[in-house]
Amino acid sequence: MNANALMEFVDKLLTERPGNNLTIYFSRWVSSKYVSHKPQLSNDIQQEIIAIVLSPLRRLLSDNIVAYNPIGAGDMEIEKLDKADILKIALYLESIADDKIFTDMNTLKIDKIDFYCIEIFFGNQKLYLFRQFHKLKKLRKGILAQIVNNELQTMDGNFLGIDETTDIVLFGDDVYLINHISLERIFKYKDEFLNKTNEALSELLTKNMITNIEQFSEDCCNNIRIMKHFTNIMTKSRLPLFFDNYDKVPSIVMELGLDIDFDNKGKLIYREKSQLFHIINLLSDSYFKTLIAKRTGVSKIEGEL
Repeated sequence: MNANALMEFVDKLLTERPGNNLTIYFSRWVSSKYVSHKPQLSNDIQQEIIAIVLSPLRRLLSDNIVAYNPIGAGDMEIEKLDKADILKIALYLESIADDKIFTDMNTLKIDKIDFYCIEIFFGNQKLYLFRQFHKLKKLRKGILAQIVNNELQTMDGNFLGIDETTDIVLFGDDVYLINHISLERIFKYKDEFLNKTNEALSELLTKNMITNIEQFSEDCCNNIRIMKHFTNIMTKSRLPLFFDNYDKVPSIVMELGLDIDFDNKGKLIYREKSQLFHIINLLSDSYFKTLIAKRTGVSKIEGEL
């Protein structure tokens, strides 16, 4: 389904306001699986939640929708990727199946909730809206109060907050990231970064172009920013470009004054972590020269090239 289908579905929900079609799940990640709770909801509360979350979401969907970039998104951009590329989604959907879901809310520990998911079912289509819970937890650190008969009275701090913000949307086979970092926090996408990094390192090891490859690999796998760059490199199939044009690398290093040396066989000499981004920028072909002033620079986002 494309973004237009999603917008049409949201419009239909806002216009027709169907009843008794919304479920909310409060979930956490524990011991390599999701644990989810489902409270009962009156139709009035369902309608209130729809009014709160869908109108802001509809406005956001008019922004520029772009392909997912592990390094980051630009302002006013919503990233899109396939559900099949996020392995943890299947685990999550399993946790809200009838035979897995917890309905006894006495077993729910509010301070352990990682996120909530709003599921809306209408016309044989389902929409899932995910929201990180950690920001709402901050409310628990202060005093909650209400005015009753002109008197300020404290409220019980054991509460669940639902606001207008959506971090991730799942509709059909498409995932839309409103908040880039939420993919890592809700669906543990760091595991995929590590997998892609190991794929790239395996290819580099085979080509035998970098000395001290063991230390290089360890330092890469301990740096989330480097792993994101490697994920982008593998997604864009950039390594063959680097391998095929390796003869140009020494002159680029010299022109840019990078802290990189080569051994007598022409291999990159890796010494320390300060070299990581120099090397990753070479691998991803991120260095560029402007046409007018002939200035050199490095692209931070794939779309800048």
